[in-house]
Amino acid sequence: MDRTVIITGSSRGIGLETAAEFLKDGDRVVIFCRHKDHVKEATDYLRRVGDSGKILGLVGDVRRARDVKGIVARTLSAFGRIDLLVNNAGIAAYKELVELTEKEWDDILDTNLKGTFLFMREVLPIMKQQAAGVVVNVSSALGLEGESNFSAYCASKFGVIGLTQSAADETAASGVRVYAVLPWAVKTKLNADLGLGMSDSELLQPRQVAEKIFHLADGKKRSGELIRVHL
Repeated sequence: MDRTVIITGSSRGIGLETAAEFLKDGDRVVIFCRHKDHVKEATDYLRRVGDSGKILGLVGDVRRARDVKGIVARTLSAFGRIDLLVNNAGIAAYKELVELTEKEWDDILDTNLKGTFLFMREVLPIMKQQAAGVVVNVSSALGLEGESNFSAYCASKFGVIGLTQSAADETAASGVRVYAVLPWAVKTKLNADLGLGMSDSELLQPRQVAEKIFHLADGKKRSGELIRVHL
């Protein structure tokens, strides 16, 4: 459909599969993460999916305002507009609240929540000027109900939901739509690294979440809506 889509946390998992969904549809995709090698691997994968001329692979950190501004600027330079923003970048720690270090807390909140804020702050004015655009923020089932050993992650994902709903209210008359997707546990490297011991039958596949995000891009649902994704 020839839209331009920025996807954070897009070198693997949900983000990479989301990029593939849009690319297969003929859209332009901007992917990035902090590691150059990971961006190259993801770009190589996407080139087997769709038109390489519609892929922009960048290196950047969602926690840094300067990086976010740079990614948005390079997207506009390459493609001229931004139609969709998917805030997917996320990390977690599985330990009791009293065992969390301050650095772990800051890293999780800065990646999951601050990064979402920084990108929305840059992109929403562009979408308002276009009088059109869709933002999809990836929260979690744990963004509605806290769970032991996930205090920082839950706090960040609760925050993503509040941020989504506030932004939806602020942009209600602008033609912009803002949604939050709330997946159950997903088969990703992040989940595996946490060592939860969940079987494949208990996990969503990244593509299932990606397909849900893709279908939200038409902007037909009420802005501010929370979309659950479960088995």
